Amino acid sequence: MKVLAVAVLTFERAIVWLAVLASAAMMLLTSGDALARYLFNAPLIGAYEITEKYLMPASIFLGFSWAYRGGVFIRVTFLIDHLPPVLKQAADYLAWGISLGCSVVFVYATLQQAMRALSDTTSLSTVSVPLGPAYLIAPIGFFVLCVMMLLDLPLIGKGSAKLFSQDAPQT
Repeated sequence: MKVLAVAVLTFERAIVWLAVLASAAMMLLTSGDALARYLFNAPLIGAYEITEKYLMPASIFLGFSWAYRGGVFIRVTFLIDHLPPVLKQAADYLAWGISLGCSVVFVYATLQQAMRALSDTTSLSTVSVPLGPAYLIAPIGFFVLCVMMLLDLPLIGKGSAKLFSQDAPQT
C-alpha cells in the first residue's frame, strides 16, 4: 500500500507540474498574442484555440488532486459541526462516498467522450493540431483524484482525511 501511495504521489506531482506549466504557457501565449495584436496588428495564429482546448483544461483538471490534497474543496459544515462524534464520522463517510461516486462517474463520462474524440480526425481550425488528445486531460485529472480519495479512506476514521481538512474553506 505504501508503494502505491508513493507511486500515486509521484504521478500526482508530475501532472501538477504539467498544470503549472500549462498555466505559465497560457499566460505567455495570451500576453504574446496581445502584444502581437497591438504592436504588429497580427495575432499569433492558433493562440486562442490552443489556450482554450489544451492549456486551460490542463490547468484546471490536472490540478484537482492537488486541490484535494490541499484541503481546498468547499464544505458546508454548519450542521455537521453540531453532531455527536459518531454521527459526524458517519456523515464524513457518507460525504466521502458521494464525492468518490461523483468522481468515478466523471471519470467514466469524460473517458467515454475522450474515446469518441480520439476516433475522430478533427483538428484545430487555425493550426494542424489534433483535437482528440485534449479530451484525455479531464479523465486523467479525475482518475488521479479518485485514487487520492481511495488512499484517503483509512484516514476518515482517524479524523485526518484530506477531504475534511481544517484548512478547507468553510461556511
